Amino acid sequence: MSILGIFLGAGGFTPQTSTYASAGTFTETIPLNATGMVVQVWGAGAGGGGTLSGGGGGGASGAYARTSQSVAGQGGKTMSVTVGAPGAAGAGGAGATNGTGGGTSTVSAITFGISAMLCAGGGGGVASVAGSGAGGSAGAASGGTVVNTSGNNGTIGNGVGGSGGPGGAAVAGLLGQTAGGGGAGGTAGIFSGAGVAGNTGLVVFTYT
Repeated sequence: MSILGIFLGAGGFTPQTSTYASAGTFTETIPLNATGMVVQVWGAGAGGGGTLSGGGGGGASGAYARTSQSVAGQGGKTMSVTVGAPGAAGAGGAGATNGTGGGTSTVSAITFGISAMLCAGGGGGVASVAGSGAGGSAGAASGGTVVNTSGNNGTIGNGVGGSGGPGGAAVAGLLGQTAGGGGAGGTAGIFSGAGVAGNTGLVVFTYT
């Protein structure tokens, strides 16, 4: 094989990555001459709960799935992509509110036959006016041919110390990449006790 062929890979195809990091719905097109595809999907993180004088619960992180599939001869075919929106932070003060859940991220078939991948967003952290708000519950993943991993739960707030619980840690994918972490719960006296918003989901296609 020539030096140029080694650089480009088999068939002269240069490896490509397609990343969707903003919430919304998109269409992904398989590039011509690609032979292999890895898809990584993260659900969005939830917001942390608010507080007045206690500690709000942290929001959970989104789930993660990974698929590896041949795309030889499938150039130009398409898939539908949805990236989950981050959960909103809970309000602080006497009317403290729960954080909202993170949005679900998905990849599904349009003209290319891929098994539907679904990664739920994390559950919102619970508010607490004076006590300890519960952490949000993690969402589940399905449809990945290699990995389906639930997110991480948020942590209960510390009502005695008046500090919010940490958000659920984002799940790590290939090369340590992460997305969809949960937001921390509100802490008394800081930003009026409001929680922290979650993080947006993510979908990444890698072609070889």
